[in-house]
Amino acid sequence: MMRDLVNYRNERISQPAISSLRLIGSQITAHIKILRIKHWIKNFLLFAAPFFGGNLFLDKTVLMALPVFLAFSSCASAAYIFNDIKDYKKDRLHPAKKKRPVASNGISIPQASLLAVSLLLPSLILSYFIAPLFFYLMFSYIIIQAAYSLHLKDIAVVDIFCIASGFVIRVLAGGAAFRVEVSPWLLLSMFMISLVLASGKRLSEASLLNGDAVRHRKSLEHSYVSSLHEILLISSASSLIAYAMYTVEMYQSLVYTIPVATFGLFRYIILSKQGMGDPTEALTKDKWLAMTVMMWLLLVGFIRYN
Repeated sequence: MMRDLVNYRNERISQPAISSLRLIGSQITAHIKILRIKHWIKNFLLFAAPFFGGNLFLDKTVLMALPVFLAFSSCASAAYIFNDIKDYKKDRLHPAKKKRPVASNGISIPQASLLAVSLLLPSLILSYFIAPLFFYLMFSYIIIQAAYSLHLKDIAVVDIFCIASGFVIRVLAGGAAFRVEVSPWLLLSMFMISLVLASGKRLSEASLLNGDAVRHRKSLEHSYVSSLHEILLISSASSLIAYAMYTVEMYQSLVYTIPVATFGLFRYIILSKQGMGDPTEALTKDKWLAMTVMMWLLLVGFIRYN
C-alpha cells in the first residue's frame, strides 16, 4: 500500500517535470533551427580571397579565421530570422518552409526578434574591431537583406541580384578582413556564379510550388519563371568564361580545374530543374555535387600551395 502511494506521488511529481523538460528542449531546438546553421556553409566564401591568393595558412589568417567566420555567420543568422518574421504567413504555404520555427509557432515573434538583435549587435561591433571595411560590408549585407525581405524579393530580376549580392559581399568581406586584395577576375567569376545560384534557387522554388508559386512569391509569375531558364543558362556560360579568364590571367596552372568546375556547374543546373536549386540543399544532399566541389577545392589547393 505504501509502495503504491509512493509510486503515485512520484508519478504526480514527475509529469510536470517531464513536461517542463520537453518544453525547454523544444525551445532550444527551435532557437537552434532558426539560426539556419547549415546555411553557414555559404560563409566559407569569406576565405575565397586568401585561399586563391595563397595566404590561407598564414598565421594572421589562421588567428582571425574563427572571429571573422562567427561575426559574419551571426549577422547572416540575424538576417534569416528577420526574413522568417516577415514571411511567416507566406512560409505556411510552402511545403518545407512551413516547418520553420516562426511559421510553425515553435518560437514567438518577440523571442525571434530579441534573438536577432542579440546576434546582430555583437557581430557588428566585432566586425568593426576586425577591420572597418569588413564592418561596412557586413552592414551593407544586412541592409540589402532587410530590403530584400521587405520588398525587393517581389520584383523580378532584382530579387536574384539581391541574392547574388550576398555571395559577392562575402568574398569582398573576406578580402577586407584578411587584408587580401580580391582579383577583379575572381570577383567577376563570383558574381556570375552567384547569379547562377540565385536563378537556380528561384527556378527550383517555382518547380516545387507549381500553381502556388505566385501566392508564395509575387515575382514567380509564369513569364518570369520561363525567363529564369534563359537567365540560368546565360549566367552559367558567363561564369565559365569568367573563371577560364581568371585562370589564364592569374594562375595558368588552374586551367586544369576547369573541367571539374564545368561538371559541377552542369550538375547544379540539373538539380535546380529538379527542385533542388537551393545552394545549401544541393551541396548537402547531392553526393555528386558535394564530391565535385571537394575535388575542385583539393585541385585548387594542390596547385596553389604545392
